[in-house]
Amino acid sequence: MSNQIPRIDYNLLCNNNQDDNYKELKKLRVAVNEYGFLIMKNYPINSNKIANVFSLYKTFFKQSFNEKNKVNMSKTASNRGWGGIKAEQVNSDFNPDNKEIFDCGPKITVEHKFQDLPYYSKNIWPDKIPLFEKRIMEFYNLCSQISISILKQIEISLNYSTNYFADKFNLPMALLRCNYYPKRSKELTDNDFGIAPHTDYGCLTLLFTDGTPGLEVELPSKKWEPVTAKKNEIIINFGDMLEIWSNQKIRATPHKVIGTNKERFSIPFFFNPQYDTIISDEKNLVAGEYLSQRYDETYVHKII
Repeated sequence: MSNQIPRIDYNLLCNNNQDDNYKELKKLRVAVNEYGFLIMKNYPINSNKIANVFSLYKTFFKQSFNEKNKVNMSKTASNRGWGGIKAEQVNSDFNPDNKEIFDCGPKITVEHKFQDLPYYSKNIWPDKIPLFEKRIMEFYNLCSQISISILKQIEISLNYSTNYFADKFNLPMALLRCNYYPKRSKELTDNDFGIAPHTDYGCLTLLFTDGTPGLEVELPSKKWEPVTAKKNEIIINFGDMLEIWSNQKIRATPHKVIGTNKERFSIPFFFNPQYDTIISDEKNLVAGEYLSQRYDETYVHKII
């Protein structure tokens, strides 16, 4: 499957050479229309910075339960902080997900009309890992910049007007997460996954991986195939919100994570527009209300 998914060069996609840009835009159009997934290289985040972020997250997850529980998101009524094993259930046909998570959102320093909503809650941070907040938020901001650039190129590839998507992210409901998948235990059943089969809820997901297999994607044939990225590549996929917003021109593809005999870490960045964005005039569908409905179906604790 990794061989079938379009591989796109960020530098060529975003540069001013028309020939290079045209070739990458064609691949991007195929990726969004047919696969709902792509693999990207030569994006503007230093590999050492990514390695450092993975190291910080690993340090966090290897702490004791008591330390992690200090920032347990179930105490905050938001999706900020740590969630333990089975804190999420993305598919009610299967058991809750066999993973731990750590989530953070935008750091907004000015007053705004959405500030009391959970999607703009204050982040909570571990207090015993030096530079954790600083480095994670630097990475968050870099992911935001890349995501906007990709959305602008999608607009071009699909012949949308300028800023059809991109100017709706001034106060994004964006979320940076690290997933920690422990080794799969013998007690787990066929109904237990790292993440059960699902489509992402939002718009655009950047996925940074540690090279450990586990991610599988459902082909149009309904066959499940593994997807892996080479070193310094990221996997990008699109969610239900963007599929609705694009009138089905962009595909949200089912995927899952299979547990293995190795622990696995991944860092997804979920990029969603600001709360009041209308994603469907016909259905009068508001981005924040749609996301609220989907989160209510997922989190074991209530987000209010």
